Amino acid sequence: MLLLAPLLAACTHPPADGLTGKAAFLDDTGRGERPIDEGWIIAVPAAAVDDLWSTTGNKPISQQDLPYMAAPLNRDQVTQAGGVIAPLDDDGEFVLPAEEGQYLLCHLEPADIGDGGVIQGCGFLTLPASGELEISRGEGGFRAAMKE
Repeated sequence: MLLLAPLLAACTHPPADGLTGKAAFLDDTGRGERPIDEGWIIAVPAAAVDDLWSTTGNKPISQQDLPYMAAPLNRDQVTQAGGVIAPLDDDGEFVLPAEEGQYLLCHLEPADIGDGGVIQGCGFLTLPASGELEISRGEGGFRAAMKE
């Protein structure tokens, strides 16, 4: 039995260091959803959003326009604003290393602008200490929610 212990330990996944999540493109034409498999999910503390916009040259966006916004953003600007970045894998899964609190969450797509990309929708969400995030993009724009 002792010989199996290392093998069993190797088969288990380590605990995630942050909130786990899945991101998907929603399709209202009946083709179903598919994973968002490129880019990053970013989370910027709500209190730092105005500073983020001012350092990037982007104008503040109204709450109702956030889900549809598109704007250039460098990943360094996210971390300088106290935000975190979670890369998306091929299945649209990610681990967001954010603490509890209110955040602006966005999907950042890669672009040929150095270490950055283009925001493709955002929304505010209060994040708990643990749980699973659900991110979607579609005709209704960007949506972020905690899985129930």
